[in-house]
Amino acid sequence: MTSDDIPDDAVSLDETDHDISVSTRRNVAKVLGVMGGAAAIGAFSVNYVTGLADAGFATGEEDLTYENIYVEGTHLVDQEGERVSADQLEQGSGESLTVLPEQEGGGALAEKKATTLLVRFGPDDFEEPTELDWTANGYVAYSMVCTHEECLVSGRDGEDLFCPCHGTSYDPLRGAEVVGGPAPSPLPQLPIGISDEGNLLLATGPFEGPIGASH
Repeated sequence: MTSDDIPDDAVSLDETDHDISVSTRRNVAKVLGVMGGAAAIGAFSVNYVTGLADAGFATGEEDLTYENIYVEGTHLVDQEGERVSADQLEQGSGESLTVLPEQEGGGALAEKKATTLLVRFGPDDFEEPTELDWTANGYVAYSMVCTHEECLVSGRDGEDLFCPCHGTSYDPLRGAEVVGGPAPSPLPQLPIGISDEGNLLLATGPFEGPIGASH
């Protein structure tokens, strides 16, 4: 996926009057820097995972799909390639962090299609159609690639996730379903857990469905 995939009328972060957190601006800036400016931009009990440390690395192959961006045991890392601790975000805060899959040999797989949004609420805040077993101690993870025109969903409108390109809003507490705007489908959810060694966040499987535009 290249910069040619971004619509010419994409709204910049500065052009939207919706609230975009400082942390999200910083995360998106880091992603864009790594990607060379390519993008315009649970369960009610803790889901702990045992025996999966270093079990799965993203391959970095050119033809990434929702089935191989993350596999069981892939660690979530920040833009610097540091593994994300379960203490990274405050429980119940609704704060978000842009993360990527760890690639083989370490570091972040800096591909737009792999960009993932990690958000933390309270463990009891989620409702269907969120896959509750795929959340972990208030954390939920979704693809950050909008299902309309594949911009990054980099903003917030209250608790909702907001795409500044064409104004789609997604509800992260209800399976990232569309609550406003032109996108035709929810953001795919990533099943996550917490390792029993190191208290680190990792994937327990692949995304639930295809990434990006569904038309």
